[in-house]
Amino acid sequence: MNVENINPFIESVADVFANMLDCEVETGDPEVNTEEHGTPDIIGVIGLSGTAQGIVALRLPIKTALRMVGRMVGTEFRTVDSSIIDGVGELVNIIAGGAKAKFEGHTISLSLPSVVRGSIYRLNNLGNTVWLTVPFTSPLGGFSLSVCLKPVVMAEKEAAHASSSRR
Repeated sequence: MNVENINPFIESVADVFANMLDCEVETGDPEVNTEEHGTPDIIGVIGLSGTAQGIVALRLPIKTALRMVGRMVGTEFRTVDSSIIDGVGELVNIIAGGAKAKFEGHTISLSLPSVVRGSIYRLNNLGNTVWLTVPFTSPLGGFSLSVCLKPVVMAEKEAAHASSSRR
């Protein structure tokens, strides 16, 4: 994965926190991982397809998820329920959508988000890629965003069609 490809995601996280959650985030140093193993978190996952393929995973400790979704909808949550699961899915969708708008030279589509809770899972990266994980801190708690992305080689006709359908 090209390190510059993480910048749209970092910018999107900062935008979401400033505009939707009314607070700032601090970005830590990105780390390269070959695979992601489970921890007792809530993870929002969304797939990317088009001229680049990938996966975005928003990893939140439970307390952070409760605070973030609570701030988003204007209420306090004490336990994980369907509102928290839906909220985490919406957050990863908004972050990926914001990053998608910042990519130059790529036509990217988003899948529907999925949310995983618990520690018995393993997120596999795409072949010949690695996860790039960026830790964040905020007044709502710490969290991380992991991205696995690779450009797709397309035939000239497909590339022309993808670029014309973007308009």
